[in-house]
Amino acid sequence: MKKYCLILCVFSLAINAFAGTQAMPLKKGMSYQTAAAELRREGWSARTMHVKSEYKYIGIENTLLNQGVKGIESCAVDRPVCILHYTKRNMCLRIITWGEEFKGLKVDSWDRECPTKDAL
Repeated sequence: MKKYCLILCVFSLAINAFAGTQAMPLKKGMSYQTAAAELRREGWSARTMHVKSEYKYIGIENTLLNQGVKGIESCAVDRPVCILHYTKRNMCLRIITWGEEFKGLKVDSWDRECPTKDAL
């Protein structure tokens, strides 16, 4: 009986691990607009940010918001880098973009980091 429980536990952990490491439809250098469309198709949605804080968007952040970009955590003021967050069920996705204008925004990197509590 213990053997079957152990096998079931290992199988369950393997399934959960696989679910968290599914291939992302992202590629370094792809346009953010294409990436966002692919993510929506895969069931990801932009995470609402800064609801609990008095964060004030500035510069490119406002430009992106006006273009309909959601999930913005922040953009650097000294270089053209922005951090955006997506969620799907209980999974997180953080996307780092590069570019100074909405049309030229490119995916630079991504990971499964969730936003910090002070960014929500």
